[in-house]
Amino acid sequence: MDNLIFENLKKELERLEDFSEIIGVAIANRNGLLISSKLPRDIDERKFAAMAATMFSGIETALSALENEQINNFTVEFNDNQLIILGINEKAIIVVLLNYNVNLGLIFIEIEESIKNIQKILNR
Repeated sequence: MDNLIFENLKKELERLEDFSEIIGVAIANRNGLLISSKLPRDIDERKFAAMAATMFSGIETALSALENEQINNFTVEFNDNQLIILGINEKAIIVVLLNYNVNLGLIFIEIEESIKNIQKILNR
């Protein structure tokens, strides 16, 4: 990927990070390799991306037993945070780390908007 793509992805992640409920966000390929991220410094972004891709792949594998079922999103709740993983396309995922008690409806609207923008960026 060229620098313009990386810069545009970074801008999109920064837009998402502007929401106070969002702690950090990352884009990874389905194999877990980090593409771009805006995560707090105390999070190892490569491990974060790899583990998120592994979880997403695992749930996709589990759902493959159900015919015609696709995963829309995968949410994990922790004591103080939530992790949401969504597919961007057949090659990439977006991972969003949030505060625990947030309005998920509003967050999903913003994430879905970002996914559309990221798809445009990656398809250029």
